[in-house]
Amino acid sequence: MTDKVLAKRDEFLRSQTIEHEVPTPKEIPQEELMKRVPRPLRHVKYIPVKNLVFFSKHIPPQFSYETKIKTPIPSDKLVVQVRNAGLNPVDLKIMNSYTRNMNREVGLGREFSGVIIEVGAGQRGQWKEGDEVYGLFYHPNLGFGTAQSSILVTPSKDVILKKPSNIGFQAAAGTLYCLGAAFNILDALEAKGQLTEKSNVLINGGTTSVAIFAIQLLKYHYRIPNKLVLLCSEYGATLLKSYFPDLCDELIFVNYVMHSRQIHKPLQDMISNRETISYDATSGQPISIPYDQGKFSIILDFVGGYQLISHTDSLLSKNGAYVTTVGDYKANYSSDVYNAWDNPSAGARKIFGKMLWTFDYTHFHFDPNAKYATKNDWAEKCAELVESEVVKCIVDKVYDWKNFDKALEYVKSGHCHGKVILEVEKF
Repeated sequence: MTDKVLAKRDEFLRSQTIEHEVPTPKEIPQEELMKRVPRPLRHVKYIPVKNLVFFSKHIPPQFSYETKIKTPIPSDKLVVQVRNAGLNPVDLKIMNSYTRNMNREVGLGREFSGVIIEVGAGQRGQWKEGDEVYGLFYHPNLGFGTAQSSILVTPSKDVILKKPSNIGFQAAAGTLYCLGAAFNILDALEAKGQLTEKSNVLINGGTTSVAIFAIQLLKYHYRIPNKLVLLCSEYGATLLKSYFPDLCDELIFVNYVMHSRQIHKPLQDMISNRETISYDATSGQPISIPYDQGKFSIILDFVGGYQLISHTDSLLSKNGAYVTTVGDYKANYSSDVYNAWDNPSAGARKIFGKMLWTFDYTHFHFDPNAKYATKNDWAEKCAELVESEVVKCIVDKVYDWKNFDKALEYVKSGHCHGKVILEVEKF
């Protein structure tokens, strides 16, 4: 080729190279680069949760899969894989308070036992994965519950304790709410000087879970020497004797079924006649039991109604204490609502009880939030009582959480003789 032809060829190749040269990213405007380069999808990690929820009292509870716990969790929190959830009448009261269908889920259950599966960075000095725990998850106004496969717990707000090896997960899930209530009632009475070794105590609703813990605390912890008088059914009396055979001679049972409309009458007779009449379970023959303890210095009412409060002049000693967890209205778990107002007469007793009725009246409301537990360290003290086997949880029935409807109906019946527990599946 001639030099002229070669020069033209080289010029042509140079023009083609420049025309097809791929510009570097620096030469491409940033906006154009963002359009051209595909961005990877953000990978979000989370713990899936199966949750037993309701939307109102008129719609049956159902299982939901909407809740997800994002990981890594906040530094001040723990994730507990729930093994068991305890049910209480307060669960029904909370449900009854939602009279209209909500557009959000509301959880069931306030007590739990389980195993820690995630630990926030700020909690690693105190907790570790694999710790077996039990506690209270009390958020009635926020809609959280313990009947779910995993819960996000904040130790500064929620009561959570390491489960002692001497109790199982079922008993642990039913311990702290009612034991905590009984402990705080008696602790307040002791602080006022009303609970002493001379106390004479009447318990209405002797087989309720709070009463069962109160009986144990009075006899095993406070060591009250006087016999406790319990209002319960004959069947309930038989159960309590089987649960605590060593206390058979320390308890006096009055059958409220036989005197349902005048329950005060056998109590008045017992005080005035200095004896109480029981009946042999086999022969039906009357049995006279001596009683010389006089009027009661403390009445613990876990049933409610006017039967006892309207006869305090003949039942309760001067400067005595009347504590109720229900109020003047008899408990009805089909309609009772959470945080309902007391009626006017109950309100007057709280204000003027000492002045007009010569006794101290308390309508006790238990809030097991961790910030209140610091006032008297009740959670830690209860844990010590459980671990040292001073008290124990009596489990009445255990249901698979798929049978939650039967469990709730049983609680609603008001015939529980101990705790009702849900068995939560792993999810």
